[in-house]
Amino acid sequence: MNPETTSEEQESSKILVVDDEPRNVRILQIQLNAHGYAVCTAEDGLQALDTVERENPDLLLLDINMPRMDGFEVVKRIRANKATEFIPIVMITALRDTRENRIKSIEAGADDFIEKPFDSLEVLARVRSLLRIKEYQDTLATHNARLEEELQMARSIQEILIPQNGVQELSGFRIASRCCPEMAVGGDFYDVWEIVPNRLGVFISDVMGHGVSAAFVTVFIKTILAEFQELIDDNPGRLLEILNTRFNDLISSRLFMFATAFCGIIDLSKGELICANAGHSFPFLYDGNQETYSAIGDKNTGNGLGIWRESVYETVRYPFDRLSRIFLYTDGVYEAKNPQGQEFTVERLQKLVNECTEQPVGNLIASVSDAVDAFTANCPKDDDLTLIAIEAVG
Repeated sequence: MNPETTSEEQESSKILVVDDEPRNVRILQIQLNAHGYAVCTAEDGLQALDTVERENPDLLLLDINMPRMDGFEVVKRIRANKATEFIPIVMITALRDTRENRIKSIEAGADDFIEKPFDSLEVLARVRSLLRIKEYQDTLATHNARLEEELQMARSIQEILIPQNGVQELSGFRIASRCCPEMAVGGDFYDVWEIVPNRLGVFISDVMGHGVSAAFVTVFIKTILAEFQELIDDNPGRLLEILNTRFNDLISSRLFMFATAFCGIIDLSKGELICANAGHSFPFLYDGNQETYSAIGDKNTGNGLGIWRESVYETVRYPFDRLSRIFLYTDGVYEAKNPQGQEFTVERLQKLVNECTEQPVGNLIASVSDAVDAFTANCPKDDDLTLIAIEAVG
């Protein structure tokens, strides 16, 4: 850019000059106006803060030594305000105390320095440079705001697809759940549906990764599940085979992605749980007679969806009466880490669940959630987290 060229960006940029010496203010004002910048002024620190709030300038030229409030305090307050924290600030320093003031200015949060007496070319060069950086920051902030808006919309859509957190009753069952994406949206998905009274379908899956890409795959899973869930009858393994075939044909053949899944039918009339597993974490089944939760399944959970197109998923049966319960979860639960990097572990999870055998499913989910949060010291999780517990009503 030619130093003498006045661009539209320069003409629209507003610079606040703060100095208690009118001569200095006038010199800077003339120089900046000559190059197309709009200039507002303040005589001291308190007036500067009022002007920043009122005028929202694009850059500050700020003297250090002023009455009522010095430049260091002005910088600290501007940086402490979310609305103004990224405004570029150039400190005006005297030559005799440059080193000391520069150190204090950096500590306060200043971006650059100008020494008195002013060199007009240096002033303009520093102003242009910082305004260019601010323009990049503003553009990035605009894109981030748009992205955040889109993510929130995506989250709202995903919340429509997944049952709401909390406790609900359906088809003679009480279902408690908590689904927490690591980001605005996530790759954990679950669904429950009534087949006939006292006969409930349940499905839980965990897509590789998390965030937007994984969330898109959950929409795909929901679509296939909605199409075929009424046709599985007593064969959840068949539903997983259909999902796996579609997953391979439409997703895994183009992208390296897969998902784990567990599908089950709980039938109180027959007193059984009919289920199949595609690489998912073993659910815990509560035996009312033994009064304990045990993992169901053997060491082979089956291939995840999307790994091998020809995968076959075995349908197995377990007793499930009105005293029984089932507890399902994704790996984000037992892989949650504390500040020391230690994982929560499946063993700790199963022990905790067995300490809650006398609690209804709503309290069980709350207890496990609280325990995981306490273990991680409420640190951000590395993965999505889903918990589901189901019991017969009455």
